[in-house]
Amino acid sequence: MEDAMFMQSADQMLSTLIDLVSIDSVSLSAGEKYFPLRTEQVLRGIPYFQENSELIKNHPTSDGRSILTALYKHENAVKTVVMISHFDVVDIEDYGELKHLAFNPIELTNALHHRTEGLPDDARDDLQSGDWLFGRGMMDMKCGLVQHMSLLEKASFENWEINLLLVTVPDEEVNSVGMREIIPKLVEMADEHQLTYTLYLNSEPMFSQVPQDEQRYFYTGTIGKIMPGALCFGKESHVGEPFSGMNACWMSSVLTQEVEWNEGLCETVNGVMSPPPTLLLQRDMKKEYSTQIPHRSVSLFNLLLMKRNAADVMEEMKEVASKAAHKMESFIEEKYKLNNLDRSQLSNIQVLFYEELRNYAIEKTSDEYIDKMEQAIANETDGDIREQTIQIVDQMAMLCQELGPMIVLFYAPPYYPAVDSGPESMIQEISASLIEFACDRCGEELKATDYFNGISDLSYAGLHADLSEMDKYNVNLPGGEKLYSIPFKQMAKITAPVINVGPLGKDAHQKTERLHVPFAFEKLPKILEHLIKIHEKQADRF
Repeated sequence: MEDAMFMQSADQMLSTLIDLVSIDSVSLSAGEKYFPLRTEQVLRGIPYFQENSELIKNHPTSDGRSILTALYKHENAVKTVVMISHFDVVDIEDYGELKHLAFNPIELTNALHHRTEGLPDDARDDLQSGDWLFGRGMMDMKCGLVQHMSLLEKASFENWEINLLLVTVPDEEVNSVGMREIIPKLVEMADEHQLTYTLYLNSEPMFSQVPQDEQRYFYTGTIGKIMPGALCFGKESHVGEPFSGMNACWMSSVLTQEVEWNEGLCETVNGVMSPPPTLLLQRDMKKEYSTQIPHRSVSLFNLLLMKRNAADVMEEMKEVASKAAHKMESFIEEKYKLNNLDRSQLSNIQVLFYEELRNYAIEKTSDEYIDKMEQAIANETDGDIREQTIQIVDQMAMLCQELGPMIVLFYAPPYYPAVDSGPESMIQEISASLIEFACDRCGEELKATDYFNGISDLSYAGLHADLSEMDKYNVNLPGGEKLYSIPFKQMAKITAPVINVGPLGKDAHQKTERLHVPFAFEKLPKILEHLIKIHEKQADRF
C-alpha cells in the first residue's frame, strides 16, 4: 500500500509543488481560476477520494473564482483539523527579463547562477548553497498547500482517527474573497458531516522578525490589519485668495504627520511591538485641473493590530484627528493674526465618524435615499473596492457640506481581525510538544511567537472577539455590508484555536522569493504529522 502513495517522499512532494507552481495563479487571473481544478485532479488520484469522490468539492465564489475543499473523514472521529491555504500569488513584474521563468523554479534558479551580480548578498549565498529554489509561489504559499495534500493522503492510507479538512482559497493577496465566502460553507459542512472544528492549521512560511534573522518560527496567532481612512473637507476658494478657503490637501498632510509612524497607534504584546502605521494613499478629489484650491482630500492608512478591534481603532483615530484639527486651527489663527484678517471667519474643524455623517444625511433626506445613493455610487464607480468607499464618503460629505470644515473618519477594505491563540491550553501543549519533537527528531530549534506577521486568512478562522465589537466596522464602512462583507456571525459559530506551522522561505513578494528545500520536504512533513497526531490524542477537555 505504501508504494501507492505519491506525495510522501521529498522528491514526490517537490515534483507536485513544481507542477502547481507552474500554474500562473496571479490574483484575478485566468490561472487563478484554473488552479483549483488542477489541484482537484491531483487529489482525486488518492484512492480514498476515488472511493469517496463526493468529499472533494469546488465551491464557486460570487466573482467567478472557486474554492477547493477536500475532507478526510474517519468514521469514529468528530474532532476536525481545518487546513487552510491560499493558491493565488502576487504579480511577477519585478522579475524583469526573467519574468518568463518566474513560474519555473528549476530553470529560474539555474538562470540566477549566471546573474549573481544582481542579487543581494543573502540571496546569492542561498543560491550558491544549492538548498534553495527560487520562484513565485514557492514559499507563499503553494508549499504549504502541498504539505496539506500530503497529510490528507497519509491520513487516508494509515486510517488516522481524526478528520482533516483541506480548504484552499483564491484572493488571499487582495481582498480574501475566498476565505470570507467559504465561512458559511464551513458551517454547512460541519452540520452535514457532524464535524467539530477543533483546530485551524495554516502553513504560511516562516518570516524573519528582523533582517538576517535565522531563527525558525511557528505562530500561535496572526496579526490583524485594518485600513482607516480620512476625508478632509475644507473650503473652496481661488488660488489668488487662499485665505478665503481651507486647502484639504494641507489638512491631509497635517493629519498624516500625526499618524505616520505614531507609536501611540502601536501595540506591545509580550515585549513585541506591532509595526507602526503608515500612509498607503493620499490624494485630492478634484477630477481635473483648475485654479480652485482642492477642498476635498482623502487618505488611507495601514494599521496593524494585536489585541485591538475596529471599535478601538476608530476611537484612537478620532483622538489623533482631533489633535491634528487643533493644530490646523492654531496655524490658521496665527496666519489670520499676522495678516490682520477678520478672525470672525475662523471655523472649528469637526471630526466625525462616517456613521455620524451618514445619520445626519439620513435626517436631511431619508433612509431610502441614502441607501440608493450608496448603491448607485458603488455600481457606477470604476476601480477597486477601496475607490468605491472613497467615492461614497466623498459624495456623502458633499451632500452635507454645511458641516464643513471637517475630517470624516471611515474604514476601507480589507479588514483582517487579529487572532492570538497562544494563551490557550491546547495550543500551549501543542507548542511545547512541537518544540521538543523538532529538536529531538529533526535537529531544529523552533520558537513559538504570538503573531504571524505576514497577514493571513487565519483572521477569519472563527471570531475571536465579541460579536458586538464588529458592528463598529460595518457602520463606518461606506457602502456597508453590501459592498464588503465579513461573515462575523457565521465565524462565531466555528471558532477554534489557530496555529501556523510552515516552510522556511525568504523574500515573499520579491523577485528573490525562495524556498529552503531540505527543511520543506525532509523535516516539515514530520513536524506537521506530529502536530496532527498530538492533537488527535489531546483530551476533549480543550
